[in-house]
Amino acid sequence: MTNRTTSPDRTEDFVQPMTDQMGQLARTISTWVQAEARPLQEIEAQVVRVLHDLGNSLLTALAPLAAPVRPAPDGPGTCGPTARYLRMRSATVTTVLGPVRLERALYACATCGAHQAPRDQQLPIAAGGLSLGLQEVLAMLGATQDSFAQATAVLPRRCLGPVCPNSARAATDDLGAVLTAHTEAQVATAQQTQTPPPAVAPAPPRLYLSMDGVLAHTRAGGWKEIKIGCGYTTRTRVSRRRPDTLEIRAEAQRYVAALADAATFGWHFWAEAQRRGSTEDTEVVLIGDGAHGIWKLADEHFPHATQIVDWYNASQYLWPAATTIWGTAGDQQRTWANTQLTALWEGRIDDILAALEPYRARGDGVTDGLSYISTHRSRMDYPTYRARGLHIGSGTVESTCKQIVSARLKLAGMIWDPAGAEAVAVVRAWLKSHRWDEAMRLRPPPQRTYQRQSPPPSPSPAAA
Repeated sequence: MTNRTTSPDRTEDFVQPMTDQMGQLARTISTWVQAEARPLQEIEAQVVRVLHDLGNSLLTALAPLAAPVRPAPDGPGTCGPTARYLRMRSATVTTVLGPVRLERALYACATCGAHQAPRDQQLPIAAGGLSLGLQEVLAMLGATQDSFAQATAVLPRRCLGPVCPNSARAATDDLGAVLTAHTEAQVATAQQTQTPPPAVAPAPPRLYLSMDGVLAHTRAGGWKEIKIGCGYTTRTRVSRRRPDTLEIRAEAQRYVAALADAATFGWHFWAEAQRRGSTEDTEVVLIGDGAHGIWKLADEHFPHATQIVDWYNASQYLWPAATTIWGTAGDQQRTWANTQLTALWEGRIDDILAALEPYRARGDGVTDGLSYISTHRSRMDYPTYRARGLHIGSGTVESTCKQIVSARLKLAGMIWDPAGAEAVAVVRAWLKSHRWDEAMRLRPPPQRTYQRQSPPPSPSPAAA
């Protein structure tokens, strides 16, 4: 349905009016600046407004140049071989430069009568909708600002077109759904073909994985857990505070988020590890707290990983035990707790259990400590982990929970639809994983929410 030619006349018809408009704008703003003394901030804002108006005119004038000079008389139909040309029809699309009105050739399928405008697929646009450029801005702002209302309030301050908060919400929700579906499709393909997703980077010699969860308030079902995964590598450097010691710092963090059951999340996290290039030759270290679900997923998806219970989480069970045994004050409580912390640091788990056992009847502080340490003793060989230069804390994933979920979804008074909460978390995870360009490439073309139709042509008398 194309009949494209490049015409010097068309180019000149575009250039001359734009040149005239630019000249007029230059004269107008020059006169405005000289009329009175103005601060730079005011001049700056006026220039941005002028550039916005000029950009809208430029975009409106450029759009026809991307279309054929004359529409073809027919072309392929929606469900049949032929569609007939009906007429030119206008469509308004809201862009980052404001509403733009476009003329497109409209065709009707000869079989079903459905209307179609080939330029909608070419550009791509949807009549009455938002451009992909504006949707990108709204999705990024919707995921990073404190609210959707705040996201859209940013636009006029940057001299972009006004947009309602629901548009920011829809753009963020739609992108989150696309990214979630992409991961699910990768996992489904891997399960069916028994081959992992393709790696996008060389396999690191050592890959850390850490999982946790954070609750978000939803309208359906109250508080629901959004599961978070973080994959990262580390580097060792001299401590700035203590030059005589080395510290291990996380880097190249990549994130996974899902409001899903544990089994589904496990596959999502596994897919991310494969994407990072994890192979049988990669040393995988998995760090977590005492949640049973974490270690179940670790055994299922990363059976050869070194499993480490977060040092700080483990140490927190010793002070409640000390308080249960000795009370809240006095040297005995502090001395006993510090003795057990030293034993934990040195990997003397039997000594800790022996110190707790005589006081089992004292209460939950002791029995909880006994249960926790007995369950995870194989994940508490801290001297060996330190000797291997391994991280022993889950601070990275705890920070991830704050960055991905708490900083956006747990502000005062926020209650979410479950799908919307997951969408925001997923978009933030991709953005903070430096996968934004990849996310933009995954978006489908804009779609209209309804379909115009003409009745199919009646058969001729001869055909009847």
